[in-house]
Amino acid sequence: MDVERVYDHIHKDELVQLALEMGNIPSPRGFEKQAGEFVYEWLRKHGFRTFKQEVVEDRFNVIGLLKGEGKGKSLLFNGHLDTAVGLPEDVWFLGVEPEDIHVKAWIEKDEIVGQSVVNDKGPLAAFLIAAKAVKESGIKLRGDLLLTAVVGEIGCCPIDEFQGPRYLGSGLGSRRLVEEGYVADYAIVAEATDFAVTWTEAGDAFFKITVRGKGGIYTPYIERPFTLEQNPNAIVKMCKVIMALEEWAYDYEKRNTYKFSGGTVVPRVNIGAIRGGLPHLPEVTAGICSIYVDVRLAPNELPLRVENEIRELLEKIGVNAEIQTYMFRPGYEGKNVEKLVEAIEKVHEKECNSKPKKVYTPITSMWRDINVFNEVGIPAVTYGPGHAITDPRQLRGESLKIEDLFKAARIYASLILELCG
Repeated sequence: MDVERVYDHIHKDELVQLALEMGNIPSPRGFEKQAGEFVYEWLRKHGFRTFKQEVVEDRFNVIGLLKGEGKGKSLLFNGHLDTAVGLPEDVWFLGVEPEDIHVKAWIEKDEIVGQSVVNDKGPLAAFLIAAKAVKESGIKLRGDLLLTAVVGEIGCCPIDEFQGPRYLGSGLGSRRLVEEGYVADYAIVAEATDFAVTWTEAGDAFFKITVRGKGGIYTPYIERPFTLEQNPNAIVKMCKVIMALEEWAYDYEKRNTYKFSGGTVVPRVNIGAIRGGLPHLPEVTAGICSIYVDVRLAPNELPLRVENEIRELLEKIGVNAEIQTYMFRPGYEGKNVEKLVEAIEKVHEKECNSKPKKVYTPITSMWRDINVFNEVGIPAVTYGPGHAITDPRQLRGESLKIEDLFKAARIYASLILELCG
């Protein structure tokens, strides 16, 4: 009866409107302020005790609190305000200028379209509406309910001239939450998993690899042939490093695959950027070339072994290079998550008439804020509607079915009652 009372206060139109409003507030990584102000005012309007938690200048988390009677378990919902795309510089990894699909939200047939809704404002809207419904129902919770909208979840890190607060990411906001005592007995990170449940995700490390050559040689004075190792141009020398890393990556993934009772983590590798020479002065050889590599890690793995493996690889191919680890976030397998997972499976099956799907490997192979909570011993899972990203099976990563978002809100509401008492 309590669940039905709460469901009476979950309105699909209101949920869709909230997701659209948030989805159309620009909040690319580093620029979440406007979206944070919106969530803060929304929570205040609906009677939650509301706080802003400054993380760095002009970037703050928003926390809403529904106080319980102090006799039950507490639950924290977590979603992030920053979106992965939306800055002019993003043309360098998109291949095109950011388009509407990356920065706006709208309805097409039975879906809300827009990557900002999928990642992560749709799931965020679902737990906000769920909490509002519980509050409006008048049901008194035994444990506290915390609603957190955080900054700096997207993988980002200062390097070279890209310095300052706007480049901080990879769990920045959630880490500040727990450092200042915004914790609970359980945490649900509301992100797109296609309603699968995982309590384990990969770690992550960024490496900068730099090769030096003999720079400044004017084009008419370049005398070929050279071997790759002898070439004075650092960009050309880097080609051998890239080819060797690609071969190493495949072997690394196989050797470090991590299986747990809920799925499999496959730590992937990506060369995400390369810099060398001056674009406006291509008439001389480049003296320096650097590549920037993302290496995912098995849970509880440190980046030291990876750095050593890369160094040994470079020695093997005869290329003298410098290696710098400039970001590390550990991954974890959650502990004591059984009651939380059982509650999700129970509520999911009741709402969807089926058990949750088996979690897809790229979901467990990501780094997400779940790791922050599991690191400090809070049993945490990632669970939510939608597909996190387009993948080889042609799953869509740019829209959410309205019915799935509605189901998510109902499931989150049921979980509040189930876990908070």
